[in-house]
Amino acid sequence: MLLEVSDLHVEFRTRDGVAHAVNGVSYAVDAGETLAVLGESGSGKSVTAQAIMGILDMPPGRITGGRVLFRGRDLLTLKEEERRRIRGADLAMIFQDALSALNPVMTVGDQLGEMFVVHRGASRREARARAVELMERVRIPAAAQRVRDYPHQFSGGMRQRIMIAMALALEPDLIIADEPTTA
Repeated sequence: MLLEVSDLHVEFRTRDGVAHAVNGVSYAVDAGETLAVLGESGSGKSVTAQAIMGILDMPPGRITGGRVLFRGRDLLTLKEEERRRIRGADLAMIFQDALSALNPVMTVGDQLGEMFVVHRGASRREARARAVELMERVRIPAAAQRVRDYPHQFSGGMRQRIMIAMALALEPDLIIADEPTTA
C-alpha cells in the first residue's frame, strides 16, 4: 500500500472552544490508483491533505489521533527534516489557491527550479532548463521567455498549471490535489 490513512483526527483550538475538523478519516491508495475525496465546503478535505503532507499550522491545528502510513512509514512520527526530504520528491501536493501558494518575490522559474537544486543537486542553469521544460509540459505559452516572470504576471489558470508543474517536477509516487481545477 502506498498511502494508508487510519482513523485520522484533527482539531483546532479557538477562543470559542475546540473545532473537530477531521473525525476518524480512513482510506488507502495503492500505486497506480486514483482516489477522490468528496465533501461539502468545510468538511475537512483540505485539512486532511495538509495533515498528510505535514504542513498543518500547529498551533492552532493539532493531530489528535490516527496514523498516516506512506510506504509503511508513519509520517506523523517522522522528524521535520525527514518529512521535508519526502515532500516534493516522493509525495507532492497541488494547492487549492495557487496565488497564495507561490512565493510572490521569486520568479516562477526559480520556484520550479529550486526543487531540482534542493532534491537533485542541480546547478542553477540545469534547474532553469528543467523549469522551462515543466512549464512547456503544462502548456505555458512562451515558457522560455516567461520563466523569469513572477506569479502575479500569470493568469489564475496559468498559476494553477505552474502548481501542477511543481507537483510533477520530481515525479513523486503520490500527488495530492486539493481542488486543482479551481482556477
